[in-house]
Amino acid sequence: MIGQGESLDVQLFYWIFEGWRADWLTPVMIFFSDALKTLPGRIGAALLWGYLLWRGGKARAFALWLVPVLAATNETCDFLKAWVGRERPCVALPIEALTGKLTSGSFPSAHAANMSALVGTATAVWGRRALLWLFWLPLMVGLSRVYVGVHYPSDVAAGWLLGWLYGWGGVRLALWAWNRRRAS
Repeated sequence: MIGQGESLDVQLFYWIFEGWRADWLTPVMIFFSDALKTLPGRIGAALLWGYLLWRGGKARAFALWLVPVLAATNETCDFLKAWVGRERPCVALPIEALTGKLTSGSFPSAHAANMSALVGTATAVWGRRALLWLFWLPLMVGLSRVYVGVHYPSDVAAGWLLGWLYGWGGVRLALWAWNRRRAS
């Protein structure tokens, strides 16, 4: 399906959406794409968040930072999706998404942004070790969104960047401002 008139983004989309297709990989990608849309996934995330609060220390700081970071990330993604108005590949291209046809905007991927914000926040709180442990999470979620047919690779890349800016950049900036204010 890759034609010469298609953009690199569409070519990469087809390379992942069609080229990576495998019976064993599809359920894995659907899991990473939609786990938090399920009741067990949401309950698990809420329990993990509560556990982090209960643990105290840096775990509590991470859990508390995560709420405003994810809220800001998600709201920014919703705004950008409406402003950019890019159709999802499952609408714009002659394909069937593996998880159903979504008609909301495509750019940027909120799933990729939220997972990148989570890892960015963890890195801002715990340091580079958190990044080494968690880098796979936004990678898998972002790739899964292309694999199931609901985002282009550029949507995912933009989501990763936006999430990192809010997660790591936002928390580090807030901590810098807080420490500067306390010092004066």
